Amino acid sequence: MRRAARTLTSLFLAATAASASSARAEESNEFWPEAQIHYWFDDRKSRAILMGSLSRNRASDTTYQAEQGLTFEHQFADYFLGRIGYRHGASTEGGAYNENRLLLEQTFRLYLPDKVIVARTREDFRWLDSGFAVRLRERLQVQRDFTIDNYTFTPYTSAEVFFDTRYGQFARYRLTLGVTLPIDKHISVEPYLVRQVDWAPSGVITNALGFILIMAF
Repeated sequence: MRRAARTLTSLFLAATAASASSARAEESNEFWPEAQIHYWFDDRKSRAILMGSLSRNRASDTTYQAEQGLTFEHQFADYFLGRIGYRHGASTEGGAYNENRLLLEQTFRLYLPDKVIVARTREDFRWLDSGFAVRLRERLQVQRDFTIDNYTFTPYTSAEVFFDTRYGQFARYRLTLGVTLPIDKHISVEPYLVRQVDWAPSGVITNALGFILIMAF
């Protein structure tokens, strides 16, 4: 799978470039709560996703950023789906950060006997206070369903690299470990842990606990 191989190469190069910077980086612990509403249509081949999220610093117990957006997804084949969406992000503490973002995603799925490998490419077209920039994101994810007494849940792990045109280099990588837990027919929750390393423009390590509430109709 050439896309997966390309993603693995990008992840290796980014991790190598980050190794020296991460040793000098400052470190923070955060909480990332998020809520999503999914509306399926077109015989469940398409859906609209409305989302809202916050970023909280756990040391100071303050919320410093909020984001809202709407995304449309369509499944073109069993192994391929695409998304287009809009996000707006802003500081909640009166800071200068303000962003309008157009996003595109292309996702390929490889179905193996006991797991699924998901290779996703995402392009962020970002209108920031500092000007226009593009961020390219490659993510490789492995997930597997487990069933215990007729209850099925899905653990996953992923690695993602970010190339930022503002710096002309890979500027971030992110490692994630999480699980999707259905509550009933329409509601599921997704707790996850993140280790994120930014090394441009300066070194920052973020350890985050995330929690997504998903309502699907």
